[in-house]
Amino acid sequence: MKIFIGILFTIFFSQVALADTSYVCTQGGMERKIEVVYLETGKVPCEVRYTKHGDTQVLWSAQTEEGYCEAKAAEFVEKQRGWGWECIEIGKNVVAPTGVVDPAIPLAPGELGLE
Repeated sequence: MKIFIGILFTIFFSQVALADTSYVCTQGGMERKIEVVYLETGKVPCEVRYTKHGDTQVLWSAQTEEGYCEAKAAEFVEKQRGWGWECIEIGKNVVAPTGVVDPAIPLAPGELGLE
């Protein structure tokens, strides 16, 4: 039983990815979003995307320099704060890809093959 649960745990977490880092900035009912988007499985290539009024543009990108996008996004967030915007980080959450069982939902013994 412990081995089976260990195998399930390993399979689940081997398919999990870190979500992209995002900041939401608000001021007087307006909202801006600053995101670091990883275009492949690693930290590069990446883009810093800025969304306002529903229009998204790429402000910076990096092909090989790890940390570049994160630093540029953090600098831009600080600029927004200097202009009076309130910004919060909403990224860095663990997300499961489509089709992976949510571990918060208990499985019936029959679904685990333990009848």
